[in-house]
Parts: sequence; structure tokens; C-alpha cells
Amino acid sequence: MNKPGLPARIMLIMLSLGIIAVLGASLKYRLEDHPIVMHIAPQAMRPAPAAGSAPDAGREGDMSKQGLDAMAEAMQNDPEQAAMIDLMQKMQANPNDPDALLDLADMFMRRGDLERAENFINRAAVAVPSDARPPFYLGVLKERQGKYAEAAESLERSLSMQDNPAARFSLAVLRIYHLNDKTAGRAQLEAALKSPDLTGDLKKLVETELAKL
Repeated sequence: MNKPGLPARIMLIMLSLGIIAVLGASLKYRLEDHPIVMHIAPQAMRPAPAAGSAPDAGREGDMSKQGLDAMAEAMQNDPEQAAMIDLMQKMQANPNDPDALLDLADMFMRRGDLERAENFINRAAVAVPSDARPPFYLGVLKERQGKYAEAAESLERSLSMQDNPAARFSLAVLRIYHLNDKTAGRAQLEAALKSPDLTGDLKKLVETELAKL
């Protein structure tokens, strides 16, 4: 779930919420300034229907084969495009599939299309009101928009539904670096450190941030 190196900048993780049973979305992690946890992946394009008059059957077969060959080549060269096509198929089968909705939000967020990402997050929140993932994703999105108080509120809402050390770590970062509340930030880090779900790189990040306070 691609770790760049650790330069003079601290880390932004894309960590799987799937380490917690109720938060089963696939998440990766990445490192940047002040860590906040999220996973995102790019969008691919849907094939457009052909315009104009209908071709004869033989030519239509040739064009279909060419189109399929081109799509197969594109998917082979760009796995993310294949992922987008797969998600679109899932959405056709079930427009309220929360996993597909959040994965699409994920992809649009990586592309910087936060408006579309938020739309998919909101749809997921309506589809599964008791799922802790949509407010978690929304918290990350609001952080990217620089709306730190709203981001913290969304992360707290997520935590009220399901405890999650990744959400606690992200909330701690917001409190410490953006909302000038080191006491509340420390409390979140200490709570994350006690979680049985805290593992690996995230545990190191929690310990590193605690050592700075």
C-alpha cells in the first residue's frame, strides 16, 4: 500500500484502513510535510460511444476488435486505468457500493479533483451512515483544502464510530501543526499508541511525534 524516502520533510502516510476490520478500504502511504493519513489513486477515462452512422457488420467487427485491442494495451500499460474501469463496472452493478464510491473518491483526490472526490465521499456517507470511512476520507479532503477545523471535526466523527489509530494520528497532526492545540494532539497520539491495531510505520510516526512534544 510506496514509500518514498525520508528527506528533511516529515511524512504523509497513505495507510490502509483495512488493518481495522470495519475500515476495509485499500490504502497506501506516502510521506510529505506534516503527516495525515490517506490513500488516493488516479482517474482513468471511460471509452466514448462511436458517433455517426452505423458501419456494416464486418467493419463493425474490425472496429470492435481494434477498440478492444487498444483498451487491452492501455490497461496493460496503465494499471490505474484498469482499476477505474473495474470500479465503473462495480458502480453499474451497484451505484451505492461504498467501497467503489470511496475508491473513486480516492482516485479523484490524487488527481486534485477535490470537488468530485467530495461528491463520492458524500454518496458513500449516505449509502452507509454508520461506516467510519466516509468521515475519515472527508477529514483528509478538508485538510487538503486547508479547512483544518472542519477536517478535525470529520476525523472526530469517524473516531466516534470506530476507533482507528490512523485517524487519531491524523487528528493529532491537525491539532498540533494547524490548530495550535498540542495538548489535544498529544492526547490523540497517546491514545493511538495504546491501540492494538497500531503497527509498523505508523507506530514509528506516532512515537516520533510524541518525542517532539
